[in-house]
Amino acid sequence: MGLGESKEFNQELAQFPSEEKEILNNTFLQLSSGNKKIDRPTVENALKQLLPLPEVDVLAHRICDLMTGQISTNNTVTFEGYIHCAAVMINGMLEDKATQLIYMAKGRRGAATYEELFYFSTQIIRLAFQIIRKLPSFRSWDGNYMCSLEDDSINRLAAAIMNELKSTKMESFDNQAVCAWLSGSSLLNEFHGMLAGHIFHFPLTKGKSLIPLCRGIPAQVYPSWLSLSDILFINCALPHEFRSEWRLLFSSRIHGESFSSLMGNIIDKGPSVVFVKDFDGHIFGGFASTSWNIGPQFKGTKDNFIFSLAPEMALYNSTGFNDHYQYLNIQQQTFPNGMGMGGQLDYFAIWIDSEYGKGKCSPSCTTFNCPQLSGKPEFSIDMVEVWAVGPEPTDDESETRPSILDVDVEGTAMLRMLNRGPVSEGMRDNPTSADPEEKELYVSSISN
Repeated sequence: MGLGESKEFNQELAQFPSEEKEILNNTFLQLSSGNKKIDRPTVENALKQLLPLPEVDVLAHRICDLMTGQISTNNTVTFEGYIHCAAVMINGMLEDKATQLIYMAKGRRGAATYEELFYFSTQIIRLAFQIIRKLPSFRSWDGNYMCSLEDDSINRLAAAIMNELKSTKMESFDNQAVCAWLSGSSLLNEFHGMLAGHIFHFPLTKGKSLIPLCRGIPAQVYPSWLSLSDILFINCALPHEFRSEWRLLFSSRIHGESFSSLMGNIIDKGPSVVFVKDFDGHIFGGFASTSWNIGPQFKGTKDNFIFSLAPEMALYNSTGFNDHYQYLNIQQQTFPNGMGMGGQLDYFAIWIDSEYGKGKCSPSCTTFNCPQLSGKPEFSIDMVEVWAVGPEPTDDESETRPSILDVDVEGTAMLRMLNRGPVSEGMRDNPTSADPEEKELYVSSISN
């Protein structure tokens, strides 16, 4: 396991850039007090301080084993063993990472069972949350509210990650199964990378794109009802170009329980994510890859997806069977009036009726191959939020892109009939403000 300065050790050390080599060297020297070896109790105690997690003694012991070649009776950690553990955990081949993960996860029963892997998932999620709380983007949300929902949301997120582990009937999981799990779960990879970087004191690189910057919501006054797990789960599923920030377009708590208000706030705002909560406690929604626009035609692309967040988390991507991705219509006699995603007319995967407060979820959907997402087929809406995702368009893009108020005469007329014309016109950017958050608050004040 590289317990001498071998060719293998030199190759592993060469994998790290110079600044990371310096961190590894300085950390080891600090722990060893300048010696060539560190006694196991010193390493384990340092890991316990670094990883304030449930049953951290077992995890710290297992990580220390990885530094000594999985020999629990070896009482010292050499620099070569320290580097080998770091090299595999951070830069190693998938098979070697899977071997390490299995060894760390089978701490309590000595086998990588579903139960042990689920528990290990909750541990690395908790650690990831502790790291994410230090990011500036986290502070743009209301952290205190998110933390209050943590226990339930961590278990839901861990279960979602475990759903990506194939062959769940196996009594214990082998290297091949865990390799497939690591390669197929982007969140697991992110969390594992954050664990590895934290153990070896590297600056945070993993996790920076996990939580987006929150704009357009005064979090101290009104926190979103989404948990940190909800945001991470959905943001990680979005196309990469839309993960950097979210901008609140509509909240039934802020803008009122009104379909005209919902419609007026989301039209022509680019890609967005819709969240719906019913009175049975089910939370679900969908990603709209294109702007919402009024009309009897379906819009969107194959990048659209729908999801469930509670009582369990799941993603449902497009099947390619049809292109019925997103639909928004109003005041039509021959077409449904409301907002829908997936399915068929009158049989949507998610439907918010124009008579606000009413919704429907079909028991099946060919567009996304999902089950019924709501507690009941016909449900009453508790809350709705819609978030625009990705960077806000630049001033040049805003000037060249025509407004729906300029190009959709019929839509503008409909909004005026709904007493929404003047409000929608007021939703153009505030020309006196250059600050994006002030613009968002300006829009919210007009909407109210």
